[in-house]
Amino acid sequence: MKINSISLKNFRNYSQSKIELSPRINLFLGNNGHGKTSLLEAVWICVNGRSYRTAKSKNVINFSNKSAEIEIRTTNNDSINEIKVQITENKKKFLVNDKKNKNRSELKKILATVLIDREFKENLEKSFRPRRLILDSIMSNISLSFSKKLQLYSEEIKRKNEILRTSKNDDILDFIDVRLLNLSHSLSSERSLWLSRITNIAGKVLRKLAPKNSLDLNIKSDSLDSESLNSALKSNRIKEKITGKCLVGSHKDQISFILNGFDAFEFGSEGEKKSVSMALKISEILLLKKVNNDFPIILVDEIGSEFDQKRFNFFYTFITSLETQCFITANNKSVLDINKSKDFSIFSIINGDCKKIS
Repeated sequence: MKINSISLKNFRNYSQSKIELSPRINLFLGNNGHGKTSLLEAVWICVNGRSYRTAKSKNVINFSNKSAEIEIRTTNNDSINEIKVQITENKKKFLVNDKKNKNRSELKKILATVLIDREFKENLEKSFRPRRLILDSIMSNISLSFSKKLQLYSEEIKRKNEILRTSKNDDILDFIDVRLLNLSHSLSSERSLWLSRITNIAGKVLRKLAPKNSLDLNIKSDSLDSESLNSALKSNRIKEKITGKCLVGSHKDQISFILNGFDAFEFGSEGEKKSVSMALKISEILLLKKVNNDFPIILVDEIGSEFDQKRFNFFYTFITSLETQCFITANNKSVLDINKSKDFSIFSIINGDCKKIS
């Protein structure tokens, strides 16, 4: 699974650019704001159907233009595919080998990606909601089943909140709660299963950093037990009518990671938080390999910004040792000092102009 080339037209600060890529390691060097992250974003959009930086299509279109286009050419074993994304202010159109593609899940059958950036750790450090959302994005990337359940559940929560804000009709709310009971229990159960797998692998990774490290998962959720969930739905009905929001269900699950007996993101040191964040992302990579029987393409934004030298060396050695393609951005040329691989290309990005320099 490789991206041979990427072409950008009126995307972010790229007017028009075509980049031929190495099948292994691609290092993109440049100052902040010149287009390094935008390049990773373009790859992510082609594979996942949406940006991870903005919900509005118009935000990715180059200033003073009305449309943008991304095109990537891929190779997977003997299969060659061309994925094209045409973006206007109101919508995105996807074409695979010049045929319109309406099912975004089909894109993931062509390519899989893992994104590693600063925001991942920052969301893990915040409250339970952003932590749950960022972890859900990992599980959705690994499991189509989980992604579909999450979407169905989210749609049902929106319906319930609409009724709670308007008619507050108990018959309709009872009907929705029956559906939520099943959806919420199923979603939280699958979430717990995948998080257990992720934590197990992350724990092994952390023990390679320090043999005495131990990592455990803690989930607080009414949704894991159907009787408790049913009782909570009934007892919170009056509060929900007052607030106009559903107060019970999978969207209230609280997830914590316990490192050496302490909550890693509540009481851990900065270094410990970075280690757990790194280990969770490595788990995502390894689980995708197990699910797809192939490593995903790895996108790393500003590789040197979050790690001290020990963690940087560990992580860089891991991702560059895999038989997969890597896209790595950096604004510091020191990343080249430890690069031992000959199978890599170096690019310079200045104001949306990407040129191969080695």
